[in-house]
Amino acid sequence: MTLRAGALEAIRDVLVPPRCAGCRVAGAWYCVECRDGSDPITRTLGTVALTATGAHEGPLRDAIHRLKYGNEPGLAAELGALVGSCIAADLARGIRMDAIVPVRLHPSRERERGYDQAHALALVAGRATGLPVLTAVHRLRSGLAQATLGQRERQDNVRGAFAGVAGALRGLRVALVDDVATTGATLLDAAAAARACGARGVRAYVVAFEE
Repeated sequence: MTLRAGALEAIRDVLVPPRCAGCRVAGAWYCVECRDGSDPITRTLGTVALTATGAHEGPLRDAIHRLKYGNEPGLAAELGALVGSCIAADLARGIRMDAIVPVRLHPSRERERGYDQAHALALVAGRATGLPVLTAVHRLRSGLAQATLGQRERQDNVRGAFAGVAGALRGLRVALVDDVATTGATLLDAAAAARACGARGVRAYVVAFEE
């Protein structure tokens, strides 16, 4: 986050005081009590290990919905810190990661929303872990919103949707960061793009996993 962006967020928080997306208590975008109510989830999506900060339900689901559709980018600081803590825990266990790679929106959707929530989450996680954030994987087409589709449709919707910058991740072990995983179709396609541009290993971290 740039100094200017940080200053703008500080001004916004004074003019519009944050209120917890989970319990609506004033003082934080997502309060400590709501954060502590989530337990990390681990899954394996094909060849990609996935860690979510919690299940896509209750306060966490509400917080993600407000981040994505409620024009509340301030939530990225709270939710990104949760993702960062999961990455940091794996680093402490000796799992090597060299960089964080956000699963970015298509530019047209980012313009509509005004920000890219996956990139915002990744930046916060990067600051929390000390890992660089590399925007090496890009979405080639926007497609339909994954939340509106069934499992097979989701897989078809994102197949070939991502491409990586040639050589940008050569030899690196990377942590993909996104907001929600359901079928894992988006993460698997993004992981394939990361490997195509040289990634030696790929893990995935999301705010929530939807069973």
